[in-house]
Amino acid sequence: MPPSPERRTLRVLGGYVLFVGLLGLALTPLYLYAEPPDRPLVVRLGTGAVLGVALVHLARVVRGWIAAQPPSAFERALGRPPVEPRLAPLFVKLRDELRFSTTSEAYFKDVLEPRLHRLLADRGQPTGGLPMARSRKRRWLRRGPSLATLHDLITRIEELS
Repeated sequence: MPPSPERRTLRVLGGYVLFVGLLGLALTPLYLYAEPPDRPLVVRLGTGAVLGVALVHLARVVRGWIAAQPPSAFERALGRPPVEPRLAPLFVKLRDELRFSTTSEAYFKDVLEPRLHRLLADRGQPTGGLPMARSRKRRWLRRGPSLATLHDLITRIEELS
């Protein structure tokens, strides 16, 4: 759990008091050994160091505060609109082939089955070792093989190759 704002303010204030005290201890010998015309320069260097640390801290706080703000309408307009996901044409084609092969036995027999045989032939496998699936239960519906049958068929092809 982050500390409360009051504790954080006390911690920062204590850190600055400690920093100024240590810087004062370090610059006191320089101030005492410096010639009187050069003493204002030592004071200016110490003051500049304290101011520099305070400005760096302030810039970090302001940067964090700005980053925490929600983007404005102008900033949202600068961003590109999200790209609509598109499926690869080859994937869409294969998906449609599988979908149509389950609804039409003729499509499976005339289109998909020859492609599967060609795929096996391209991989150097004999196509005789792959029995093409026919679903007897679904034949009276004039539909192609089920998705489970196609899954088994594709698994057999992967095992052969």
